[in-house]
Amino acid sequence: MKSLQPQAKLVGYSPDYMCARHNQSKQFIDSLKYYDVYVTTKSYAVEQLKSMGCRDVFFVGNAYQKGFHKPYPLSENEQECYGCDVGFVGSWERQRANSILYLAQHGINVMLWGDYRWELVCKLDNHLLFGGNVLKNEDYCKAICGSKISLCFLRKMNMDLQTTRTMEIPACGVFMLAERTTEHLALFEEGREAEFFDSDEELLRKVRYYLNHDQERKAIADGGLKRCESSDYSNEGRISEILCYLWNK
Repeated sequence: MKSLQPQAKLVGYSPDYMCARHNQSKQFIDSLKYYDVYVTTKSYAVEQLKSMGCRDVFFVGNAYQKGFHKPYPLSENEQECYGCDVGFVGSWERQRANSILYLAQHGINVMLWGDYRWELVCKLDNHLLFGGNVLKNEDYCKAICGSKISLCFLRKMNMDLQTTRTMEIPACGVFMLAERTTEHLALFEEGREAEFFDSDEELLRKVRYYLNHDQERKAIADGGLKRCESSDYSNEGRISEILCYLWNK
């Protein structure tokens, strides 16, 4: 490609933490030197990727897809399937499982969607319900839309400060309760566009409060959706950032 079009820019991209061995392959590492720019959603990976052979690395935030991640009106059957006080869609990790169990042990009903290990967790407390392990297409968004509160946990093995759900939950017009990080606080204003927690105790306190304050919860959910739109956290917006960076190089 470079021999045919020398001016072309080769751009690599991944939303995963590609400095971690479990996300790598020999072919991936060998390819890094060929990219003009490698794009990562992990701010802390920029210098690491350079040390691995990348010529240039550009950090960009995660994104949602316009027209797909959006508020979905649920039918009566869909509300029965997806409706819940608190919901979480994502893979199992021990710390997030412990936090969800903490909620359940304090009387909070939580619906879980993900791998089979969540089904095992749900057997530990009657306040937990396993929705299933397959959410195809719009069903993913509808599962989020069915929650009064949608939890956003970060993947510890990737050292995440934000994740794709950081954008997708608010873009669906749903109240997001996420782990507090510097990047989350920069993306959404706490108490107006999303809510955050540092501990299981704060998580429980905020879940109880917002389940009992519908108008405040809905106002924050609406604020999160508007922030996604006004700051253009969409895929199109992120691609524009990347193209602007390339243009100005």
